Amino acid sequence: MKLSLISVLAVFLAFCSTGVKNDLTKAAGEGSPVAFADYMRLSGDTLVSFNSWQGASSEKYLLVPRDCTELLSSDIMAIPVPIESCVCMSTTYLPAIQMLGKEDAVKAVSGTRFIYDSLYRSRADRGLIADIGAETAPDYELILSLKADVVFAYGIEGSDNSYIEKLRKLGQKVLVINDYLESSVVGRLEYLKLFGTLLGRKDTADSLFNLKKDRYHDLASRYSAMAGDNRAADLQVLVNMPFKGIWYVPGKDSYMYELVTAAGGSILGASDGESASSRESLERMYTLAKKADVWIHLNSARTAGEVVSENPMFKNIPAVKRGALYNNVKRVTPYGGSDYWESGAVYPEEVLMDLIQVLHPEIAEEISPGRDLKYYIKLSD
Repeated sequence: MKLSLISVLAVFLAFCSTGVKNDLTKAAGEGSPVAFADYMRLSGDTLVSFNSWQGASSEKYLLVPRDCTELLSSDIMAIPVPIESCVCMSTTYLPAIQMLGKEDAVKAVSGTRFIYDSLYRSRADRGLIADIGAETAPDYELILSLKADVVFAYGIEGSDNSYIEKLRKLGQKVLVINDYLESSVVGRLEYLKLFGTLLGRKDTADSLFNLKKDRYHDLASRYSAMAGDNRAADLQVLVNMPFKGIWYVPGKDSYMYELVTAAGGSILGASDGESASSRESLERMYTLAKKADVWIHLNSARTAGEVVSENPMFKNIPAVKRGALYNNVKRVTPYGGSDYWESGAVYPEEVLMDLIQVLHPEIAEEISPGRDLKYYIKLSD
């Protein structure tokens, strides 16, 4: 039977000395308060992960020094710190781990063919990172054979997330990370602190977070100051294309709306007070598309012809006629893995600079002369 948190703490006090307890508090993130993320909390030796895919529930973890073996073996929700080995169910966890100099800790990834980063790709090619399959049907035997300290996992509303509990029943510790649910740019970036706490690199993570947060905010402020009165004439931006008949549009409380707004744009069809994307009809968005100055995030398209091939009506959209089409597919693997989604959350300053270049190239040239787009391409004819 799984112990309650109070029981766990009692066991902890029984088996760990005062000195070890002090080490735990230090290792578990003291001095690293979570100020921007909504879906996690770090407090001393406790981590709470919130989600919206289990009816707005939460999970509580106790972060425990590695040598407290009896406590770690008594509760599946007790996580050893610092973590020395892990399995990643998403490639989005890899950049933060690498930034903290702990890439050797990654022993397996779900879908290694989707990894963009060359260092991780090399490790996978040399057999140092195993592929444990998709979360819908992971290779449980392989995961258990790796004896990893923890599996970093996620769940999606409406999907089969049963692998999480199945792994726990098999004795594998699983830590659910819901970074993708965050609605703010800095909230997503703040998961650097979580990985820093887990990997024993708290100070490094704090420094990186503060540096990147400041760079992002400074760039947004600099653009705003340079745009001046022209901010009243922000460009109208069409985002995404229909996917399986549905056009998903980021809400006005989403990180994507924040990024586009910071770059001098406004997303057409965005709903007030929504962080999740709304499901819009092709008819409504086609009507709004007539107002679009720029169209971004066009599935996997690299040419205007590919966009029009999705629907012949798209050739009538003014942005298509003007060639104002940009897609975040500059850095992709042959199998469709995208570095925009892999590393974009920890490089928000680069994503924002790309968007400023896309929407206001004249200002971008003043800010960063001669810079090439990092994640985006302009679609060819």
